[in-house]
Amino acid sequence: MIFSKESFSKFMVFFGYLMAVIYIGLGALLFIPYIYPGIPRNLKFAFALFFIAYGFFRLVKIITKKSEPNE
Repeated sequence: MIFSKESFSKFMVFFGYLMAVIYIGLGALLFIPYIYPGIPRNLKFAFALFFIAYGFFRLVKIITKKSEPNE
């Protein structure tokens, strides 16, 4: 087998953290007014809030799952 369960699990946790950072970063990027000037400001604001909230949701979900004891 190429990957063991432990190494794949560690990779997926790292990938989860990476995606949370990407979502938060994309949301912060949408707040900058000169990036994507063709998109209306209200739409950028709504998507920025959504991406930031979803990024923090994923981050909290990963952190709480990591701190739970294994059953």
